Amino acid sequence: MQKIVGIVLLLMSLICVITALLTALNLGFIMTRPDSVSVANAFVGQFVVIVGALVLGRLSYRLGRARLAGTARHSES
Repeated sequence: MQKIVGIVLLLMSLICVITALLTALNLGFIMTRPDSVSVANAFVGQFVVIVGALVLGRLSYRLGRARLAGTARHSES
C-alpha cells in the first residue's frame, strides 16, 4: 500500500509541475496583451498559481520518494 501511495504522490507531483509550466506559458501569452487592470490581475493570479503548484509538487515529490524509500527498506529487512 505504501508503494501505491508513493507512486500516486509522484504522479501528482508531475501533474503539478506540468500545470505550473503550462500556466507560465499562458502567462507569457497574457503579457503580450495591452496593459489593463484585468491583465494585471491575471498576472498576479497566475503567479500565485505557479508558485502554489510548484510548492505542492515539491512537497508531494518528497513525500512520494519517502514512501517509496520506506517500502524498499521494509522489503530488504
